[in-house]
Amino acid sequence: MKFYPNADVRNALMLLDIIGASGPDPSDPGPVVVQIDLGGKVIEASYYKGKKDPDVVSRHDIFYDIKPLMPFLERMLFDEEDFVTETGSHDMVCTLEWTICKKGK
Repeated sequence: MKFYPNADVRNALMLLDIIGASGPDPSDPGPVVVQIDLGGKVIEASYYKGKKDPDVVSRHDIFYDIKPLMPFLERMLFDEEDFVTETGSHDMVCTLEWTICKKGK
């Protein structure tokens, strides 16, 4: 798991960079593969196996263009809405569900 303890996130762009570059190690069994500690809240990414289509897709291993992530990050931060990302192509696809919750829940 990639863990970012007390992430020094000063603005949304820094957080978008972390999310956009967070392709987990394929050998990580999960379910949680990324955890970002924001002090009072925690953002987590878990392998997603649901039926919902991904909200944001990159055919690369990471998001080189983070702009498409912005509306989903805003809804997650302000409305606590989850979103699903998909990175990679062919047989190396990683689908993650991003959630936010109060620390300790």
